[in-house]
Parts: sequence; structure tokens; C-alpha cells
Amino acid sequence: MSDTAAANRLSSMKKMMIGSAALVFIVGATGCSAVEDFNKSTSDSWAVTYEVSVAGGDTSKITDVRYLESEKRGEAGTELSLASGQTTADGQGKAVWSLESIVTAEKDASISAVPGKGATATCRILLDGVKEIAVETSAPGERVQCAANTPAFSK
Repeated sequence: MSDTAAANRLSSMKKMMIGSAALVFIVGATGCSAVEDFNKSTSDSWAVTYEVSVAGGDTSKITDVRYLESEKRGEAGTELSLASGQTTADGQGKAVWSLESIVTAEKDASISAVPGKGATATCRILLDGVKEIAVETSAPGERVQCAANTPAFSK
């Protein structure tokens, strides 16, 4: 083999080794991100019911509603807001507003709202529509707020 051919072959091998090393690095870096994305997409999440009931005074609506919701599985909640929410009379002198949401396990869940003039508000956070993890009652006409960290799923 001539010196020129040997030099060209050596140069080609170096390029191939550098390209292979770069490919391994890129795949490794992408792999970490892919594993993290997979872990988030399969993380445990709760179906959370945010509920606000109002009694006395104006029970027709609540205003300045703020709550946390996970945009995607595995992520912390983002605060969302509604200017107001219509309540539904329960036939027992109070009215109720509720919203279904998704919150990742071991992340914060929160709801707050302002009742109508002279009304008291009670907020609740329920897991799967059943297990109460937070409850608070406001003074008449004052903001009510419930907050809790959602529990881990039992293994």
C-alpha cells in the first residue's frame, strides 16, 4: 500500500471514529431526555375534584376562581383562573360549584374563590371524587382557599 493510500485510510478511520463518538454522545444525551419524558408520561396522577359550596347571602355564583392543574402527567400544577363560576342549588339552602382536574401524585392541588355578597364559602379537594384531602370555610363574603399535596400512590 502506498503512503498516500495509507494516509487516506488513516484519515478516513479518524473521521469515522470521530463521527461514531459524536453519534454515541448525541444518542446518550437524547436517551436521558427520552427516559425523563417517559417517566413523566407514565407518572401517577390523581383525578381531583375541586368543589366550592356557598350558603347564606348571594349563592348564585362565585368569582375569581383559581385552581392548580397539571398540563401534562408528571408536571407540577399550573394556576388557572376563571372570572366566575355558576353554582347549582342543592335543595338544602346552599349551592355548589365543582370542576374536575388532573394533578400529578405528590404535587400541589389548590382551589380558591370568592363567594357572593354575604355568603360563606366552603372549598373541598377530593381525590377520585371520594377522598377528601382538604376543606376550609371562609367568613361571609371573603375568599376561601384549600390547598394540599396529593399523596403518592401505594405500591
